[in-house]
Amino acid sequence: MSALGWIAFTICSALVAAHWHTVGDGRFLIYALPGLALLVIIPFSLSAMSRRSYRNAGELYERAARSVALSTISPSMSGEAVKINGTVSKVSFRWLNRPHFIIEEGHHKIRVVMFTSPDENIAVGDRVNVLGLVMRNLFSRRSAVISAVRIGKNLS
Repeated sequence: MSALGWIAFTICSALVAAHWHTVGDGRFLIYALPGLALLVIIPFSLSAMSRRSYRNAGELYERAARSVALSTISPSMSGEAVKINGTVSKVSFRWLNRPHFIIEEGHHKIRVVMFTSPDENIAVGDRVNVLGLVMRNLFSRRSAVISAVRIGKNLS
């Protein structure tokens, strides 16, 4: 669950506790407690379903993907499944469960975006293998981004 989810749960829990302490009538807890439980259960179940679908997609893309060097990736390759290797130099948006990684290989680097958190904890300095689709960068049409289906340490 993302940091925002935990913050929302904490705020709602504090509000429920404050209301109960102020009013003293616990009948609203019949609805409030299941609501608080759903604030945790729904994100966890959505995350599990997302990871499962990414694992299945990884099996499909694995067959079509070809290993490429970072220096050869361009926007003209959009839609192609690729495998890359490199070192993580930056991690961002992990707190949203939508991590972005900057992967470097030699003097070349590329942004790798995931729409779910990876199975492994990936940190700056890790050597990783990435399986994903090349996309045009949303903010700079002259550069490419990889939408990762799988990222991990020591993947074959």
